[in-house]
Amino acid sequence: MIYIISSRISHTKNSIPGLDKKAAWFEIIPQAPKGGTINGDDQVYLDISGIAQEDLKSAIGKLKKSRAGSFWGIIDPKGAATDPALFFFEGASDYIGPGLVKSGLSKKRFNLALPRTQERKTAGAAVEADDETAGKRKNHKFQAGKFEGWKTIRAGTSLPFFFLYVSLSGKSRSVSPARENAFIAMKNRLREILQSSLREADALLWMDTDDDSLFLIPPKAANCRAAVEASLKMILNSRLIGLEKLDLPAPVNFTFALHYGKTSFAAPGKTGAVISEAVNYIFHLGAKKAEAGRLTVSAEVPEDAVPEGLFDLFSPAGIFEGIPIRHSKRFIY
Repeated sequence: MIYIISSRISHTKNSIPGLDKKAAWFEIIPQAPKGGTINGDDQVYLDISGIAQEDLKSAIGKLKKSRAGSFWGIIDPKGAATDPALFFFEGASDYIGPGLVKSGLSKKRFNLALPRTQERKTAGAAVEADDETAGKRKNHKFQAGKFEGWKTIRAGTSLPFFFLYVSLSGKSRSVSPARENAFIAMKNRLREILQSSLREADALLWMDTDDDSLFLIPPKAANCRAAVEASLKMILNSRLIGLEKLDLPAPVNFTFALHYGKTSFAAPGKTGAVISEAVNYIFHLGAKKAEAGRLTVSAEVPEDAVPEGLFDLFSPAGIFEGIPIRHSKRFIY
């Protein structure tokens, strides 16, 4: 069953195309359900169009408390949320924005977002079995590597890092001089956006090409967690970034991949001689396996290096070059 919490029940029924008033698969209710009144497998959505901004945090808090880890999502018909990523950081399983509301909602659309507990358990068990077969270590409590700042590292020193691969899909480059200049300007703006977004993670833009970028993240769990949050935020805000900040005419999306391993260090711009299995792997993972609109994480990244509460956002995606990987769930706009 799908429940939609709305302070304006009649308005919600009439303003969202696809919600057949006679259908038995959904119900619009005036407030968050009390414990035990709704099955754990049911989906509960909060329509935030009738909630004042100052009351939104309280409404979400009540919903979270009533669901106790079960499925809940947000319906935002007016696009009132300035940063939809924050809902996922609070534990939301789905976000339905104004574009999707206008196109109409169906039971099939809601079911696409429904987490199936048994399937997740089965997939997780399969990945663990594959992990044992590959002889790879299990996730364990992360042991931070020694790191005293980027300026203190000597060239040639071999150290552990988190590697974050970034690519932007949907951009285009033309050979005409005018378009070439526009591409260079866009690339410069993109570089600034990435560096600004990853500042809290203390990320170093290590390698940069026309098609992708590779950041080094200090070998500390807190830095990795900040990088994961920033990546998911950029994925959720990709359309806004592309249209308003990069001045691109068509929708774009980010592809992110995250790995942990060792490499010899060289200053940015002087990495041509760097030979590293970890560097090869992250580029292969990003270019060959990662998908647009997702963050792909290798099993070499320990669970406690992912923000608490966000690990369940990632689903097993098989094994790539001998290492189990996970994809973040795809966000539907």
